[in-house]
Amino acid sequence: MEGNAPRSLSLDYAMAFSCLTIVTGFFIDAWAHGHVPIETFLTPYHGFIYLGMLAILSTLGAQYLRGRRLGYRGLHAFPKPYHLALIGIPIFLIAAPSDVAWHAIFGLEEGVDALLSPTHQMMGLAIFFLASAPIRSALAARDSEASPKGLREQLPIAIALAAWLGLIHFGTAYAFIPAADRGNAPPPISPLQATYFTAIALSYYKSSLGVLVVIFQSALFAGFALFLSAQFRSAFGMLTVVLVLGNTLNAIPFTNATPLLATTVLCSLVAGLLGDAWVARFDPHPSRPAPYRALAIIVPLSYFACYLIVTDLTSGLWWDVHFRFGVLLWCAAVGMGLSLLTMSARRA
Repeated sequence: MEGNAPRSLSLDYAMAFSCLTIVTGFFIDAWAHGHVPIETFLTPYHGFIYLGMLAILSTLGAQYLRGRRLGYRGLHAFPKPYHLALIGIPIFLIAAPSDVAWHAIFGLEEGVDALLSPTHQMMGLAIFFLASAPIRSALAARDSEASPKGLREQLPIAIALAAWLGLIHFGTAYAFIPAADRGNAPPPISPLQATYFTAIALSYYKSSLGVLVVIFQSALFAGFALFLSAQFRSAFGMLTVVLVLGNTLNAIPFTNATPLLATTVLCSLVAGLLGDAWVARFDPHPSRPAPYRALAIIVPLSYFACYLIVTDLTSGLWWDVHFRFGVLLWCAAVGMGLSLLTMSARRA
């Protein structure tokens, strides 16, 4: 039979959940590295990663058999939007044994080393490709009668985007939390103390790092919000699902049961719900620049405003009033700048 197998919403759901499963496995392994002595590659925590890949392979295998029954052969047994995503399979099959060899030669990574390991990044790249399948499937269906409408039909997009956001967080976990709570405050600067220059250096380092984390995370949150609003008339709750799932995955292993976990969930809920409410009311997209730019400001600004308020109430802030309002202005500036960069290009 000519052409490719038709789009299947159940396939998109299965693929999105399978990719989210393997990303969850990455964070389970990250938690283990920080809480359990690990001296070997063969651990149950690594097993969660490969369980996720087994789910992906089972999903694709079932689709291949379905496509064959419909009369499609080879790559055509998959919907066309899945073709590029399937590149993730050979990448992962190369990365997995390479990771074993890497550990055998160089040992097990700890801390930031685990985030920057080339074989880990290869596995992340593989999942990026695979998780793109439900997103590409929905994009291909936008202009057809099967265009995804309503939360039920659009939810695979949100789950896949949450997997993407989780992967980005995993690779940049050192730039997730601004560390504005008093527990992370630098030592007091006193010219009469022997630690004067050390205190100045630590204060400058912590202040600079906190601002950079806010800028980076603001770009992420605004970027995902802008992508959704530019590509789809997204249903209420879509952005909330992306932010809550994508952010909570990272917060669980790296916040160590402190108030930061609850703070992360709450901030994600606030930013997601405000963003969803704005989308429902104004339908922002590049051809409606004012609501589109406002969305890019609302999402990161509300997230970090919530972070500062909750952190101040639970742990106290070491950032002074200038710092607090200054980083919030950076949230707005980053969102605005990103919205300008993603406006539609001129036609001539």
